Formats: sequence, C-alpha cells, structure tokens
Amino acid sequence: MGLQYILGRSGAGKTHYCYQSIQKALEKGGDHGLILLVPEQFTLQTQKDFIAQQQNKGMMRVEVLSFQRLAYRIFDELGSPSQPLLDEIGKGLVLQRVGEEQKEKLEIFKKSLHKPGFIRSLSTTVSELYQYNIEPEQMLGYIGDLSHKPLLQKKMKDIHLLYEAFQEYIKEKYFALEQMLDQVSKKIPDSLCLENAEIWIDGFYGFTPQQYKVLYQLARKAKQVTITLTLDRKENGGGSLLETDPFFESKKTIQKLNRMAAFYDIPVQPPVLLNQEPPFRFIYNQEMAHLEKQFLVYPPKGYDKPTQKIRLYGASDPYVEVEQTAQQILHLVREKGYRFRDIAVVTAGLDQYQKIIASLYTQYQIPYFIDQKQRVMHQPLIELIRSVLQIFVNGWSYESVFRYLKTGLLPIDQEDVFLLENYVLAHGIRGITQWVKRDWAEIKIDDEFEKIQQEQIQAVKEQVVQPLLKFRKKVIGSGKATVKQITIALYELLDANGVSKILKKQIDFFQKEHQHLLASEMLQSWNILMNVLDKMVEVLGAQKVNLKEYAYILDAGLEQCELGLVPPGLDQVVIGDFRRSRLQNIKALFVLGVNDGVLPTIVEEQGVFSDGERLTMTSIGMELAADGRRKAFEEQFLIYLGLTKPSEYLHISYTLADGEGKSLRPSVLIGKIKAIFPYLIEESDREKVDPISLVGRPQTTFYHLGRALRYGIEYQKMDPVWFDVYSWFYEKAEWKQPLERMIQGLFHTNQEEPLHPKTIQKLYGDTLYTSVSRLEKFISCPFAYFVEYGLGAKERRFYRLETPDIGRLFHQVLDGFSKKLDKENIDWREVKEEQASQFIDEIMDEVVQNVNYGVLLSTYRNQYLAKRLKRITKRAIWALQEHIRRGLFEPLGFEVGFGENEKLPPIVIGLSKGQKLILTGRIDRVDVLDEDGTLYVKIIDYKSGNQSFQLADIYYGIQLQLILYLDALLNSGKEFFHKELLPAGMFYFHIDDPMISSVKDLTEEEIEKLVLKSLKLSGLVLADMELIQKMDQSIERYSDVLPVQITKSGLAKNSSVATLEEFQYLRDYVRGLVQSTGSEILDGNIQIHPYKVKNQTSCEYCLYDGICQFDLLLEDNHYHVLPPIEKEKVWEKMKGDK
Repeated sequence: MGLQYILGRSGAGKTHYCYQSIQKALEKGGDHGLILLVPEQFTLQTQKDFIAQQQNKGMMRVEVLSFQRLAYRIFDELGSPSQPLLDEIGKGLVLQRVGEEQKEKLEIFKKSLHKPGFIRSLSTTVSELYQYNIEPEQMLGYIGDLSHKPLLQKKMKDIHLLYEAFQEYIKEKYFALEQMLDQVSKKIPDSLCLENAEIWIDGFYGFTPQQYKVLYQLARKAKQVTITLTLDRKENGGGSLLETDPFFESKKTIQKLNRMAAFYDIPVQPPVLLNQEPPFRFIYNQEMAHLEKQFLVYPPKGYDKPTQKIRLYGASDPYVEVEQTAQQILHLVREKGYRFRDIAVVTAGLDQYQKIIASLYTQYQIPYFIDQKQRVMHQPLIELIRSVLQIFVNGWSYESVFRYLKTGLLPIDQEDVFLLENYVLAHGIRGITQWVKRDWAEIKIDDEFEKIQQEQIQAVKEQVVQPLLKFRKKVIGSGKATVKQITIALYELLDANGVSKILKKQIDFFQKEHQHLLASEMLQSWNILMNVLDKMVEVLGAQKVNLKEYAYILDAGLEQCELGLVPPGLDQVVIGDFRRSRLQNIKALFVLGVNDGVLPTIVEEQGVFSDGERLTMTSIGMELAADGRRKAFEEQFLIYLGLTKPSEYLHISYTLADGEGKSLRPSVLIGKIKAIFPYLIEESDREKVDPISLVGRPQTTFYHLGRALRYGIEYQKMDPVWFDVYSWFYEKAEWKQPLERMIQGLFHTNQEEPLHPKTIQKLYGDTLYTSVSRLEKFISCPFAYFVEYGLGAKERRFYRLETPDIGRLFHQVLDGFSKKLDKENIDWREVKEEQASQFIDEIMDEVVQNVNYGVLLSTYRNQYLAKRLKRITKRAIWALQEHIRRGLFEPLGFEVGFGENEKLPPIVIGLSKGQKLILTGRIDRVDVLDEDGTLYVKIIDYKSGNQSFQLADIYYGIQLQLILYLDALLNSGKEFFHKELLPAGMFYFHIDDPMISSVKDLTEEEIEKLVLKSLKLSGLVLADMELIQKMDQSIERYSDVLPVQITKSGLAKNSSVATLEEFQYLRDYVRGLVQSTGSEILDGNIQIHPYKVKNQTSCEYCLYDGICQFDLLLEDNHYHVLPPIEKEKVWEKMKGDK
C-alpha cells in the first residue's frame, strides 16, 4: 500500500503523466488491476483520450471508473446489499410521502411541500447530509446549540424530522444511492480485484467525507494510489490554510489525506512536482503560458508583446457575439486545419445563449452538441400525463384541457383541436358540468359557420371526453384509490389513445430527418415516465390518495429526472456551461457572455439552507458543503482552470446589451485580461468588417450578400467582393430562385397594389352594398377595410362582454323601452321614474337571455356588471326624458332603418364607371316638430362611448354617421311624411351614469342639474333661435340639453350651429366624399394608409396590425396626417367645393 501525489498547475501535464504511468505499468506486464478513477461525467471522454494516446492500443487491464462505477464493480464481485437501490426518483417519491405523513408536525416547511422544486431542494439537502456523514442523532445535538437562532433551529427540526422519517421508511426496504459509498468502503478490504491494484485518481480538486472513506480503504488495499491535484509549482500542500488562497481546496485535500495516511500507517511517497516552464500544455504557446502564470497573481505582470492567440471581443448584443464565434470557428477549421472536436464554446449563461447558438450554428453548418442536461417536465409526453391529472384536479379548466389536447400525442387532428378550442372560448365552456353533463346541441348559436360545424364539434368533444371519463370512473368511483390503481388507469388511458404508437411515429420521423437529439429526447421521456410510474407502484403502490395528492407525488418523481443526451457524432463543437462542463484536449476555447454578474457569477444557494445559515452551522461544528463565500473563492479557481483549458487559442467576448436591449457591463475579468495583456487590442462589431470574413457557408454568405446589396442600394456603393459573390450564386441553379426572391425583397415596399379587376368583381360586383361604418373604416385605412370586409377576417370570439356588445345591449334596451311605451300608450313626458325603472328591469332581464348577452349571467362579477348596466340605462332614460320634457319636439321613430325592406329607402349614389353604391343604416331616434306644415327633424344616435361631434371629422370622412343618417331621412322624408322636411339638428347622446364631484355639499336638485349637463347632446343644431328655444324651453344663457350658448346679441361663437344652407353644403360635400370613396373601393384600392389626427391614429385599436406590418421606418409606410382645422375653414372649403 502507498499514496503519492502528482502536483502541478493547470496545463502542467498531470493527466498526461497518469497516462504515461499506466502505459509503463502495462508494459511491465502482470495481472493486477490498473484503475483510473475520474469524475462521473468524465469517464467516456477519458476512455477516448486514453485509447487515443496508447501506443499498443490495448487496455484490457485498464478500467476507467468513477466512484459510483467503482461501487458497482465491487458489488458485482462481492454481491450488492440485499435491499434494492433507491435512486433519485425513488428518493423524491419517499420524501413526498414522508412529508405528507409528517406535515402537521412541521413548523417551517408545512406550506412548502407542494411548491414546485421543494422536494428537489429537500432531496439535495438529504444527499448532502449523507455525503457529510451526518446522522439524525447528531442533528439533535446541533439543534440544541442553535437556541440563539430560533428560525434556523425550527428549520433544522423540520429537516431532522423528515430525514429521520426518510431513514425509518427505507430501513429494511432500500438502501439509498448516497449510502452506496459507505457500503463500498466496508467491502473494499475483501475485494480481490483491488488486491495489489495500481490506482490513479485524476480530475478532482476535493472530496466529500464519504469519498474520503473510500480513499482510505483504497490506499490500504491497493499497491499504490496516485492522486493528481492542481497546486502552485512552489508548494507541496503543507503550511497554513487560507480560504483566500486559490489552491485552498487542493491544500486542504492533501492535508486531510496525509492525516489519514499517518493514522492508518500508510506510507506517503514524495510527490511528483511538474514544474516545467512553460507548462506541458502551453509548450508552444507563450501567450497562454503567460496567462496561466499571471492569472492568479496580483498585480499581474503584463505580457510585453502583441497577442495573436488570445482575442477579446465586445459585441453589441448576444446575436452578434455568437455569429462572431461561428465565423471564427469556420476560419479555424478552413484556414488552420482544426477539427470541430478540437473546439469548445462555453458560457456561464447557457440558458440565454442556447437558442441563439442552435439557430446560428445550424445556419453556418457547424456541427455542435450542447452539453447540458434537460429537465423532463416540459416534454410533450410528460405534459400529457400531468395535464390529465390537472383536468380533474382543476375541474376541467380551459387551460388543463387544452394543455392535454395540444401535446400532439392524441389521435385527434390538430385542426379539430383548434376548431374545438374556438368553440369552447366563444361559449365559455368551463368545468365538468359544461364539458360532461351539458348537451352542447342545446347551446344557442348565432354564427352560421358554427352551425354548419356543430356536428363535427360534437364528435371531437366526445373523442376527447369519453376516454377521460373512463379513467375517472376507475379512480374516483369509490373516493380515494391506491397509487397502483391510478397508475394502471393512467397507463390504460395512454394505451386507449394509442400514445406509444403516435410517439414512435414521431421518433421515426425525427430520425429520418436526422433530428437525432429530438428523437432521443422523446424516447427518453417515455422511458423516464415508465420508470417513474414503476417506482411509484414499487414504493407507494398500496397508499390511498386522491388525484391531487397523486399529482404531487408524480411531480416529486419527475422533478428528479433529466434527459441525458449523448453526442450524435464524433466531430463536433461542444457547447457547455463554464462551471460544469469538463473539457479535455481542446485546442481552441470560446468564452461567451463575460459580463458583470455572469462571470464571476452570483452564487446560487442549493438545498434548503442559506449561506448565512451554513456559516452558523459551521460555527457549531456541523460540516456541510461550502457556503456562498467559499464558493466565490472557488469560482476564481474554476475560472483559472477554465481559461487555461485550450492549448492554442482563446477567444473571450462580452456584450453591451442583452437580447432585450438592456445595457450590460463587462465583467471585471475583462479588465484583468487587459492588465495581463496590455497590448491586446479589443475588437468589436462597431469596426469595419472585412467582407472576406463574411464569405463562408453558402447559407450564411447568402444572408450577408442580402445585407450588402441593401447597403449598396441605400448608399450607392458596395465592396467589389460582393459582385463576385453575387455571380457565384447566380451561376448555381439551386440558388437562382432564392436569389430572385432576394432581389424582389430588396425592392419590396410594404404597400399593396390595387386588386385585379376579376378579384374586385368577385368580391363586390358592380354594386357596392355598404354602411356608414364600412365607409369610415375605408377612409381610416383602405387595407383594414379590405381585410375586414373584403377577406371577411374575424377576430377570435371569447365568452365575454366586449365594448361593442355593451353598445348593442344599450340600443336594444332603449329600443325595447320606446316600444313598451308605445304599446302601453304612455307618453315619454308622462312616464313615472318608478314605472320607467320597472320597464327597464323587465326589458334588461329579457335581453340578457339572448345568446349574445348570456355571459352577463355566467359569473357573480358579470351579474354585478348587469346591475350596473341597468343603472346606467335608467340614468340615460331619465336624461332623455328630461330632454324631451324641456322641448316641443316629439319622438317619431326609434330604430328607423333605411334600406331594402325598411321604412326609408337606401341612399343610392352613382359611381364613376357606371357602378353604384347602396348605403343602408338604422337611425336610433327621430324627433320632429311640425311648424305650419313644415316638419323639422332632429336625429339622435346613442353612443356607449364618449364620442363628441367635430365638424373637422366630417370633413375628413372619419365621422359620417350623423350627416348621412340625416341625409337619408331628408331625401325620402317628403314621400314618407308627405311634408317638407328641414334639419333641426343631429346629435350624439352618451349613455352614461356620470359621477359628480364637488368641494361643497350639493342639493339633490343641484346634482341632477350637473348630471343633466354631463349628458348634454353633442352635435350640430340649426342656427334658428326660435327653434332652439323649442328644443330647450328652459334655456337661459346655457343649455343643459343642446351644445349652444346664448348671449345678449344672439348665439355665442362657441355654439355648435349651422344654417340651412350650411346643412345643405354638408350633405352635398359628404355625398361627394361617399361617391369618391365608393369609386376607390371598386377600383381595388387596398393601400396601407392609416390616418393620424394629433396623437391619435386609426392603428390604435386596429385588429389587423399583425397582418399589414405597418412600420414608419419603411419608406412607403406613412400616416395620412389630418391637420387640425377650424370650423370656419371647413365651411369655407365646403362652400368652395360647392
């Protein structure tokens, strides 16, 4: 037996020395074992590296093992423990179970048991307690020492309770994975395969107490144990220990091992000190040798020459940063003869870079492998099984049902799923009652398209519901079921839906498409799920649970699982995490994202104890894994190891902003690198790029060609290189079509050409049937009109009350109220407030039964909204009554339609090419006053929104409703009323129940006056003082009804009035505007041309911005700006047009 150290700094050749020693042992011959012990994630790569360096290419006597694999090797020889092994999945399941059993005794973690990730953290803590040989009995002593930290003491009590319960549960049933090394250390003395063995231990810089136990036994049993450790060339591990020493862990390890050797009387041979300068790895690279030597020195000595093999790059964003690495990788492969496997890319923020790397490296045709274990929780199969449980736990919620349906693993076409989803959203289908007990055939439908598809929707619904109901019957029929019963029912549900067959088809598809990683993920997800379900039956099979508890248990098992992906090829760039990835024999290293807070990182806490709590526990003698402070020191050592991995080339980069544009600072490491290499020139994408560097793979070169051509078009100059590149693509048949599309794209404008005459004919014919709102839509933006009324695009419907629905509801109630008065022969002026309130209640109750307003009864919140709408309607009726009472005009008609089969004929306007426009609509209310055989009319349009009348809006065509409705009435009025009709006014009435605020107490009469003033009509009145007084007999100086004000000399300037002649100008102007608008529509104008008035645009509430892609940065995208215009100027222009 014996112990020896191989000591040296990073790159000194410690691993190479081990390989040489093993080679010599092989050459000597013999039958004793030769074992190379390395970290678990290092075993496969070490085997490859060792074989590659072997001279005789034979290694039958050599075993490359990890501590865990060594344990299995000894168990194979001497027999494993009688109990089965409890792996990470089983441990999670047992912890979930004992947590539930001890729940009521817990003080701190009672409410945490079901939080995502808690069982995983608890499992980490239990593993840590095992690894540091801390038993529940010892914890009691530590708990007693924590009286000065009551919160930590309570937390420790909870952990002790759960740890003890865990050990009690697995006692006689299982042995935990963490107990494996304890079991092995007891068996090593009896092992024949370790008799006289030579053992080399490489790749570690520290050990856990359990691993030390194994090392003690190995050193006593084996002929020789040789351990490599990274240490300064001037030291051998002796002397005092300082936490700030970068080689602290290595020194601590040597001193522990030396104490162990002295205790067991194990001879320690003089260490092998690898002091060669420059180190073995950097023998041909002075720059990397200087970095290794100076990185841990303060202040460092600067390198006195320009650098060529170390590069520093500052990128504007992560995309540019990753693209730069892709270009450099191809340069190294093409120009320097590197293989892709000689290159690695690492970052401390792999989650942020993963998608960008995958996208760009695929474009650059760089083979890569992302060395990161993936969580299994978001795999489609796992989503499927979890969502099945959530359907019943959450009462058939929309989210859980469609999580289940959108996994793509059910025998239901995805188009059918989308059809069903639209139906469910439109009709507010929620809960088991609506999904299972309600007959969907009874649902009232007002959409013709839905009526046609009703039978198909019903069939899809049954296809979804029936298998789930069968599952429910098996597991809920008698209350709680056992874990085994639920697991079997779940498997039968998967089988009934043919999930395994569908999954196999998808795996086969991805393999054919050479998407081997995706195929592997899917296959592993099935194996992992089956393993977890088996473990649940094995560990908890007889336990009775409800589905909610079962879901918690399943999640606890799945949280422990990760997808272990194997590199699909041999020659590829490894993409890894800076701290976790183990890299060997790489020539070039790219370090991305060297930004403040990322590298060095802000250390994350692991397990359930905080860093402060770990310090407290250390102070009472309880040794656990390093706290955050210690890890921060360790990180400097890990950065040193990481940066000195490449033998030939190091590329370090950082970004000035993240993917969302948020500014970032470079890491302190950047300053450190600059101090070590003062002549290092920092590069960036802000500098001019050599075009040759952008010429590489066809796909990415084609992208850069497009950018170069765009630059050439804009600035009328282009580097000659791109002419040659263009010619190359032009001569290649497979690139001709993409090149044509690129050229079209370069001259593309985000504008639409007029529709083809045949298309216009199919859409509209020779007669344009339209409405005021459609004309206003076209004037606001021709493209929006085309999408909505030409293509018939519809917004997805939801079971909720939208603003237009509220407006329609008010109209229906007001119309119903007027019809009720007419039926009961009651005058508007005479109806009492109580009677009006009763009528409104009755009408509203009837209206909300309508299919469109049933949502008002669906929830308590909506029922409150219905009451509020009643209150608003009552207030509106009161105001309208006051308006009528104060004047002499009489309501003549409500909801007066003009159009075919209506009281009034439509507005018919001839267009420029012999076509015609037919305009229809419905006037909310018409009031009249008969004056000596002449009928003065005023029209009122009810608005649920606060729309005010602006003459300029009529001029610009964005508010045509009132004048066109008045025109329709006046045009056909003589025929209809048999009298001459003249305009008295046109108004908007805002349906509202305004809140009145005042600094003083108000009487009821004063409040009503202020409310009435708030509900004043907005519009245009005939400039006739006598007529105005007949519309508001209470008028003095101000009117509470009309938008007018009276002075001693007559109507005030700010009154909204017009003469008969001006009303006629207005009608004639708008008719001309309608005619030109109709002609434009039938000419096929579909321009993207929204209007802008001050800060308001027609894009604000447009549903189609995702279709038009309107962008002010594009040359042909600009607003149709409507400048402010005074009403006097409007009248002048209209008179001029006349």
